[in-house]
Order: sequence, then C-alpha cells, then structure tokens
Amino acid sequence: METLRDMRLFVRVAHSESFSAAGRAFGLSPASVSRHVNALESRLGVRLIHRTSRRLALTEAGHLYLERATRILAEIDALAGQLSEHQARPRGLLHVHTRVAIGTHFLVPVLPEFLVRHPELTVKLWLTEEPRDLIENGIDVAIRLGQPVEPLLALRKLSDAAERILFASPAYLERHGPIREPGDLLHHNCLTWPLDGRHEDGRAAWLFRGPGGTQELRVAGTLQVNNVEVLREAALAGIGVALLPVWCVAGDLAAGRLRRVLAQWEVTPTTFDHCLYAVYQKTQHVPAKIRVFVDFLARALRDAGAARPPAARGGRGGPGSPQRAA
Repeated sequence: METLRDMRLFVRVAHSESFSAAGRAFGLSPASVSRHVNALESRLGVRLIHRTSRRLALTEAGHLYLERATRILAEIDALAGQLSEHQARPRGLLHVHTRVAIGTHFLVPVLPEFLVRHPELTVKLWLTEEPRDLIENGIDVAIRLGQPVEPLLALRKLSDAAERILFASPAYLERHGPIREPGDLLHHNCLTWPLDGRHEDGRAAWLFRGPGGTQELRVAGTLQVNNVEVLREAALAGIGVALLPVWCVAGDLAAGRLRRVLAQWEVTPTTFDHCLYAVYQKTQHVPAKIRVFVDFLARALRDAGAARPPAARGGRGGPGSPQRAA
C-alpha cells in the first residue's frame, strides 16, 4: 500500500511538475510529498526527479517509471471501478460549480427532476462569476461557458452556443436615436463583457454577419461587467446597448421592457467560445454520481432545444419564450 501511495504521488508530481500541486491533490504539504518521493527513490535505488530551485525534471529512469506506473495504476483503478460499479449506485454529496446565470437559467430548472431520479444524492450548487480549481475546492463537476484548456480535466460539451442579440430599453432608444446599422453603435453607449474580444484600447470586438457581409466593430461604453444579470439590469435602466444570449432577456423583450436592435444581423463577441461544457477530474473510472449528472444534464439541454434553457422548452409563446422574443 505504501508503494502504491508513493507511486500515485510520483505520477501526480510528474504530470504537474510541482510538489505543491501534488500535495493539494492528496491533502499533503509539499515537504511531505517530497519525503514520499525520496522514499520511493530510496526503495528503487535510482534518482527519478532532478530538483532545482526553479523546476522539476524527470531523469531517464523517471520517464521509464512514469510510463510503467501510469499503466499499472490505470489497471488497478479500472479493476476497482469494475468491481464497485457492479453494485454501486449514485449516492452522497455532488458538489457542482458554475456561473450565477448558468445556474439560474440552466441548472435550477432541471434539478428537481434529477433529485427525484437519484434520491440518495445531495447536490451542493456553488455559484460564482469566476472559475474555481476543482481539486482545491472539492468540486466534482463544473459547468463552464467556453472550452477549458486544462489538460488534467475531462470535458463534455453540453450545448451549442446560444443565439446572442443586441437590445436596449425603449427610453434609451428614444433619448439617443434608432440603431439602423452596425456602424451606428460607434455613437452609442455599449455595455460590454470584459472578455468580449477586448483590444488594447479597451474596446470590445463584436462580429456582425448579415446584409452586406461580415464586419467587426470595436465598441465601447461606460460599463464593463462580467455578470449577465447586471448587464440586463443596466440595459433595463436605460444606460446603454447590451449583447447577451436571447434566453437572458426573452421575458423582457416579450413584455416590451427591452427592444431588440439590428435583428437582421447575427452578432457575436470575437475570440470566445460560447458553448456550455461540463468539466471534471480526468480518471479511468468516473464516479457514478458525476456520470449520471453529466448524462442527465446533456439530455436535458438537448431535449430543451439547442442553446436554450430547460425552463424555456415547449415554445408556447409565454412571457419567457425565446420563440416570441426572436
């Protein structure tokens, strides 16, 4: 058991190139991880890792050991997974993290059905505007907007990008005049997300496809905020023109509180993926509670319609229906 534990620690250190990162994954201090690796090297009689003040690097023996140890641990985990899967049921605490708007519009509407199907599961839903490290925060699944670039995480695409639309309040449009073509936005107060393809001059880049071809505009305004509800409220208050997924403002459009502008144009921020993804720790055996949750969520979003929140399914044209808003 001691050899297996040290083998797992070594593999984590080799992949992360950090005693600290490996320690966080196993609940150990960097010094403790270093002692375990030293003990492994002593038992094997070889040096596995070169240590310098700046980085860690595998020796030739270390590369050989990493290759074989990874295969051995994968086989052990696969065997344990097969045995436990034979009788395991999803149970326990499922810790889920996502943005406030995604949790409100996509997760909360489907959670009642999920919990009825899996009564032995308890969902802990944590909502923040910034991503959180899964290991450090004990998160089982994160639902993220845009494809993550973290190699140690597994990911599954849940939905395509939602249609995004431009809108403003009637009061704002009455004060500042109509918007008939994309170029008019250069003379309007554009409320933007801080990551909307922003250039060095602080302007956001919005890409327009429609009559006359494709064009990119660099727009600016008096408010930048990374929260869709705040952007929506700012538009309702008449501060300016905003760009958000249609499901965020469908009810406001249907009720006349907001007006869509440039409806004949497809508008997207540049340099950003707007699809929804589930991310979780990459492992040979995904825990049942994670697997059933991700599978359920993928089906729920697919059945609801591409890039539309489950609460909007049905298309009966009620106040929250994206069909009427479009």
